[in-house]
Amino acid sequence: MNNKEWRALLLKYREGNCTKEEKLKIHRWYESLNADGMEVLSDQEKREMEERMLGKLAVEDYAEPAVVRQWWRRATVYIATAAAVLLVIGFWTFLGKDARKPDVMQEKMFVQAPQSRLITEENTTDVPKRLTLSDRSTVTLEPGAKIVFPASFAGDKRTVQLTGNAFFEITRNPDQPFLVYSGKIITRVLGTSFRIKNNAKDKALEVEVVTGKVSVFENREAFSEGDSVDNQDNGVVLTPNQRVTYFAESRHLMTGLVPEPVKTSPVAEEAKMIFNDEKLEKIAAALQETYGIEIVFANDRIAHCSFTGDLSDMQLYDKLALVCKSNGADYEVKGTRILINGRGCD
Repeated sequence: MNNKEWRALLLKYREGNCTKEEKLKIHRWYESLNADGMEVLSDQEKREMEERMLGKLAVEDYAEPAVVRQWWRRATVYIATAAAVLLVIGFWTFLGKDARKPDVMQEKMFVQAPQSRLITEENTTDVPKRLTLSDRSTVTLEPGAKIVFPASFAGDKRTVQLTGNAFFEITRNPDQPFLVYSGKIITRVLGTSFRIKNNAKDKALEVEVVTGKVSVFENREAFSEGDSVDNQDNGVVLTPNQRVTYFAESRHLMTGLVPEPVKTSPVAEEAKMIFNDEKLEKIAAALQETYGIEIVFANDRIAHCSFTGDLSDMQLYDKLALVCKSNGADYEVKGTRILINGRGCD
């Protein structure tokens, strides 16, 4: 059997799904780990050893015959060997083949500092940790996150490497783009603010844009030699309030909107959203300008509906819910756009 078949068989054994023949094969393999130690045991001694391992023999029986004491010393060697093997097997089957592959930060370093030293900062606290880089960009590390960066940026780009979650506010420099290496993706910006999240549960990476424009694409150098990587570019460009989720296993990039869109300009922050019998077409245009998100109607009749009310100091989705409810409509997020559905008005 090859290693892959053994791993599958041992996993079945751990879950109690092996047949009698498969159990026998595994038991024989265990016995071969220390054949010399087992050969000295009789059938009775093997049974007694098994009972003792299960705690079924009385622990107060100290007056053992010399031959049993000799057997127990030899059996202890076997027990220790088997226990160590079982520990390795359990670790292997629990983590799978990826247990042999360290994360990108350990496997390969993509940040270089030819004229300065590399700095590693890790947030070991339970609160966010804010750092200021040499270009006056700032990084806020969430608990458990780690970043590697040069003491000073040189050359035609600024590069850092991230593990975990962090929020970036990058000083604009068109001549020196800023690149964040995280897992198997690269986030490239000139000057903007964005957030990178590592979703361990789904084994996915998320990039959310707050201001500016961000390009997110795969880092082909992060793939191992056994991975199948085609020559087709796999990346997206994001604008404010947009996000992308990258699933490493399927190499799929899924774009969408952030959970709570924010206003995208100082002018938008000051604007009051009070409407008096205003057409939804105009309200949608105002929201689109404020949040930078495209809003479309399922049919022209919906755009002719009207709304009266104050939408100031409300989250975008709450505003949409109120406007739609007053007109018997609803909305849904479609990728990076918002679609308003309904019968419409005359």
